Amino acid sequence: MVRLKWEIKWNGTQLGKTNDFVMIDGIKYFNRDFLNLEYLKENDKHTEDEKGQINYYDIVINDEVYKNGAWYYADYKTHARDFNKFVAFGKDINLSV
Repeated sequence: MVRLKWEIKWNGTQLGKTNDFVMIDGIKYFNRDFLNLEYLKENDKHTEDEKGQINYYDIVINDEVYKNGAWYYADYKTHARDFNKFVAFGKDINLSV
């Protein structure tokens, strides 16, 4: 089985490229190890749902800021996997294979 790599872009800048992702509630979460973290700036927004605390990133490229454009679960774990390394992106992010 071939797993295609997803390319993650905002305003033409590549935020990452990976085939390592998980689906949580129908949303793709990408492994942080394959993201260009220099564009992700953790902010002070936090929310919670039944899986735990969600922390947010602003995406910052030059003078442009996508406020709360990415997020991750700080402590969501199942018996199979720890999901705190996986980041989801907002609707304005281009995901393509």
